[in-house]
Amino acid sequence: MTTFTFIDQKEDFLEAVKDWEKAKILAIDLECENNMHHFGVYISLIQISTEKKNWIIDILKLKDIPELIKIFHNPNIKKIFHDIGFDFRILDKQFDCKPKNFFDTQIAASLLGKKSIGLGSLLEEYLKVNKESKFQKADWTRRPLSVGMLSYASKDTSYLIPLYKILKKELQEKKRLAWIEQELDSLEHKEFKLRIQKFEDLKKLNTLNPKELGILKKLYQLRRKIAKELDEPVHHIISTKRLFEIAQRPPNVWKRIKRVHPIIYRRASLFQQAVEEGRKHPVEIKKKESKRHTPEEKLKFKQLQDIQKKVAEKQKIPGHLIINKEQMLSLIVKKDKTALRKWQITLLKKEKPKFFV
Repeated sequence: MTTFTFIDQKEDFLEAVKDWEKAKILAIDLECENNMHHFGVYISLIQISTEKKNWIIDILKLKDIPELIKIFHNPNIKKIFHDIGFDFRILDKQFDCKPKNFFDTQIAASLLGKKSIGLGSLLEEYLKVNKESKFQKADWTRRPLSVGMLSYASKDTSYLIPLYKILKKELQEKKRLAWIEQELDSLEHKEFKLRIQKFEDLKKLNTLNPKELGILKKLYQLRRKIAKELDEPVHHIISTKRLFEIAQRPPNVWKRIKRVHPIIYRRASLFQQAVEEGRKHPVEIKKKESKRHTPEEKLKFKQLQDIQKKVAEKQKIPGHLIINKEQMLSLIVKKDKTALRKWQITLLKKEKPKFFV
């Protein structure tokens, strides 16, 4: 079992900060609530490891952690994460935090051509460590947390630094260290914003008429309001699929509908009112205009896709790493190569595409 120090008191936190400030490298992981057991998206725990010690910080208890955010912003301390995407978005939303000098072991694995890039797979392959999966969907807002849950959480960071060292060495041996350095430098300047779903983001809105859309919008807003009040995920109140069904065929008696939260029976009048309000306020959804490419642009896309495939096969890494769709658009439509990293340009130029010069 991984040994760790659990921190839920400010004085203990400030004592640990002294160790983190002295470290040259830290492994970081987060456990979050993401509309799975409760309403909203927020951090519950932050796990930190040095090469010798492990800590788990109770963010729900401490709430404000400016001293740790300062460390995340410190460019002299290397921070190791696995899959920064969601972690950076929630850190930005909750703490206005944009970590500096970080390394992502998932990106490293991708650039090495690994087919399985999950942390569990990498720990098993390189360190012969079996990562348990039984707590992946656990409710990290529960208190007290079991020893098993805390050990599971700590395990993620306790092996990250050894994994980082192995992956870095392998990248160096394959002459791909510059690749990941350029990728990480680009990501350090990228905006990571957590997107909260809006009504307009729902799929299949074009299957409803304006009056049905009006009903759906009012029901969608009411569902969110009640979910927040009860501290329940919105899908616990009523699924989006059922919202669509009700928008098309509103029930005569709300207390008889199935597959919904009991609160709907108790507040049937509110849902009926939402339906009536929706009928009075139909919603028009504007069709997104799709950009039409010229025959010449289409030809260049085809040429670049062929080159992408050829280079990806040579390097044995996914094609989107060689050049992704957004980069293709910049290159072909905007004639802009700045969206590409130097390592990508070098590999692509070897194939001598005429329009790339």
